[in-house]
Amino acid sequence: MKKTIIIILPIIFALILYVGLSFYITNLAFQAERKLPEEDPSNYDLPYEEISFKSSDSKEIILKGWWIPSIKSRGTIIWVHGLDEERSGGEGKLEMIKEINQIGFSVLTFDLRGHGTSGDAPLGLGIKEKNDIYGAINFLQKDKDIEKVGLWGISYGAVTVIDSAVNEPEPGSIVGVIADTPYFSVPELLSKEVSDRTPIPKFIADLLKFGIIKSGEILHDMNINDVSNSMSKNNQIDFPLMILGCMNDERVPISHPDRVYSYARHGSEYYKFRDCEDHGKAYESNKIEYMKLFNKYFTSRFEGEK
Repeated sequence: MKKTIIIILPIIFALILYVGLSFYITNLAFQAERKLPEEDPSNYDLPYEEISFKSSDSKEIILKGWWIPSIKSRGTIIWVHGLDEERSGGEGKLEMIKEINQIGFSVLTFDLRGHGTSGDAPLGLGIKEKNDIYGAINFLQKDKDIEKVGLWGISYGAVTVIDSAVNEPEPGSIVGVIADTPYFSVPELLSKEVSDRTPIPKFIADLLKFGIIKSGEILHDMNINDVSNSMSKNNQIDFPLMILGCMNDERVPISHPDRVYSYARHGSEYYKFRDCEDHGKAYESNKIEYMKLFNKYFTSRFEGEK
């Protein structure tokens, strides 16, 4: 009997420790790092308006952003930032938004739930955030009388814009999507992301992967396989996509956008940049090429809707 207890007690302790650590790490990992913009559009001589609107799935989640209109009105773009970022996108992104505005596109950029100055909410892995996009679309329809929009997102935001188009409640408002470095499989990225976002070393995160996945389901009603399920349904979108990736990206390897594109409908485009200075920096390293791709794609998408 004593031998049995001696054997069982360490096992029970190990299980309790495993579950406790999994829950603790999950709570840490599912919260975004809050950042505030260090610049605003006025630093780039862009007229803009401070805006706020509600996410479509909760009246409690108030989203804050900027409306940057263009006199030329060639179309309206909703731009979606990456994980742990905010509406300005960080260094270099407002310069990019200025270029897009100057070629005739109005831009709505905002802080996703749990980011910047928007309302509190746990991370949704780019899946629950589609409701933030739908909130932005509702705002444009009601306040700006804009019915058609293009979506453009980077990394976390790239997954969000694809998922938004896949699940659009009333297809027709979204006319185009540029997804810059979308990820396909969260489990493949989980250990490194957890070690980067928490005090836990990567080898411990590897050991806790199963517990973290299950804790996400229990604590946040988040099945991480929802990401790959959504990305593999992008051929259901009734227009061609543009997928972008960086061949030297270490955070989201090129195999991820490769797989997203493999499911895309006929006519979709995929461009791989050979060199990017960092994850999410395709524009900064390839400005002329990037803007040519952006302009060509969204010009064709909006002109096709006239």
